[in-house]
Amino acid sequence: MAEWWRPPVRPVDLVAAVVIYLAAVVAGWVLAAFVPDYRVLVGATGEHRFLPFAYFVGWFGIVVTLMVIPLWVQRAVRLGQRAWPTALVAFPLLIESWVLGLLTAIVAVSL
Repeated sequence: MAEWWRPPVRPVDLVAAVVIYLAAVVAGWVLAAFVPDYRVLVGATGEHRFLPFAYFVGWFGIVVTLMVIPLWVQRAVRLGQRAWPTALVAFPLLIESWVLGLLTAIVAVSL
């Protein structure tokens, strides 16, 4: 019976994935700093009642993204796939998390 063959882990691929992930952590930190700017949408109405929910959505998405990406990279390495494209997925997910928080803030302000 044939043994299941996995290609060896390429150290350069793993280093690239770690560097990309660290860049994603920095990008997540910057986006998290812009989450409190959702209050600009409130303007003159002064209705801050549901805005903390929008903050939660933005920050929660950023934190979950930064926690899940290393698990996906680890899975890619374990399966013998390239890990750096998996690490690149962090950037669209981070932006999506921030925008989802922004859309939540827009809905919250309109209530």
